[in-house]
Amino acid sequence: MADIKILILGSGMVAPPCVGYHLRNVRNNITVACRTLSTAQALATGMPRTSAIALDVSSTVELESQIASHDLIISLVPFVYHASIIKLAIKHKVNVVTTSYVSDAIKELDAPAREAGIVVLNEVGVDPGMDHLYAIKKIGEVHAQGGKVKKFYSYCGGLPARALLSQFNSARFLLGNEKVEISNKDLMGVAKRYFVLERYEFVAYPNGNSIPFREFYAIPEADTVIRGSLR
Repeated sequence: MADIKILILGSGMVAPPCVGYHLRNVRNNITVACRTLSTAQALATGMPRTSAIALDVSSTVELESQIASHDLIISLVPFVYHASIIKLAIKHKVNVVTTSYVSDAIKELDAPAREAGIVVLNEVGVDPGMDHLYAIKKIGEVHAQGGKVKKFYSYCGGLPARALLSQFNSARFLLGNEKVEISNKDLMGVAKRYFVLERYEFVAYPNGNSIPFREFYAIPEADTVIRGSLR
């Protein structure tokens, strides 16, 4: 069988385990792309079948050239670039995986992606990603025992600086069956202290659009659905 050429966009904290995991398959050949070549090289050094390149994802010409020459794109760059990355992947019929939420801009690419015959897999991370799995698991357990989920809260978070990008999102959620919308400039005004354990006290705030998750999680009985971030 032919080798698979994988382009990993970004070389941050998630990239090393991503590279390591995909190297388990000896058919995979990986290119790590980062705006700063030395950063990509630091990750690729010592890794078999792994090379490093400098790539500015805001440069359409450079990005398209690399996407066209690979079989799979794994994007670990900020979410603001993902719609443009997916558009180029559709053009060249290349599969894409991202860790970001399905934004309105990405939703608009659903039909073109299907027509191109490619897979665009989003929300494959911790948040969003693993939080979906645990939410479905717990909701399923409640329903299996005849219970109902009246209020659903899900908070997930991290400490790296890049995680603060979530503060640039607006927020929409259900509270007492009322739709609430908070602009990004007002977002931190509704943040609350959230105590987990001793010495582990965070700030919690809503993040993104939580409203569709009442349907996605099959909890029509819920009058409150809030998904948010911990920082």
